[in-house]
Amino acid sequence: MLSPIRKGVVPGERRTYEERLRATIANLAKRHQQGIPTELDRVSTIHFGRMIIIRPEQYLFLSKVGGLDYHEDDDEDDGGADGQDIRSGPPRLFPSSKVPKPLDDFRKIEEPADAAQGDEADEAQGDEANAPELRSWLLTLVEFDGELKSYMREIVHFMGLEFDRIFENCDFYPRSKNFEEFWIWIRTFQITTDLFYATYRDLSVVRIRQLEAFKRRFDAFVARVRAPTGQLVRSMDELFDEFLRENQQYAAGFPAASGTYASEDGL
Repeated sequence: MLSPIRKGVVPGERRTYEERLRATIANLAKRHQQGIPTELDRVSTIHFGRMIIIRPEQYLFLSKVGGLDYHEDDDEDDGGADGQDIRSGPPRLFPSSKVPKPLDDFRKIEEPADAAQGDEADEAQGDEANAPELRSWLLTLVEFDGELKSYMREIVHFMGLEFDRIFENCDFYPRSKNFEEFWIWIRTFQITTDLFYATYRDLSVVRIRQLEAFKRRFDAFVARVRAPTGQLVRSMDELFDEFLRENQQYAAGFPAASGTYASEDGL
């Protein structure tokens, strides 16, 4: 999903909507990196999730847009071999004039102090009117199990308020309280995925976590059965039965359709 970030300053704050959005996402990312539970942990179908803020100077790189400030070319040869500029290292792959300058969305408009500044003020307003309307975008990429609308209902149910804190910084966002309006907004800014490649497309998040726990317990089982020398240290039958109980596996259900022991919950 590619959604437009609101322009201007948040009312009552000294931050732009983009700055507030960055801070909100950074808080969520920091909590996740530190192992602190987040609202996203409540949604058990998410494989991966990413949020990327894309600025105009990034998507207009190597372009030429009227009214947008670009860096100036440095045509001076500083004596480096083969045209290399010894001040900046290797030769440039592209001219500086193709690199836009960063845009500052925080703009302070001042009234002219006296009539003598009137012409300058009019000229500045004219330049402002001719400036291109550019904005930053929030790219949201999520891989999840199941159907999209059901997944979005889970998002609203488990993390509606947190979701609102992020996307209220985007244009036209209706908040998640009214699901149908929220759903229309999602579909409006949803973009087509040209390629989705998954090496384990038949494994759900629940199944992956189950296999992870099974492997961890199996490694512990092997460590208890065999000494580092490879010699048997305990009764295999006794420990294997204990291992099956820990993993809720029963020999009566073997082999299940998947080729493993059938578990109590049918997974």
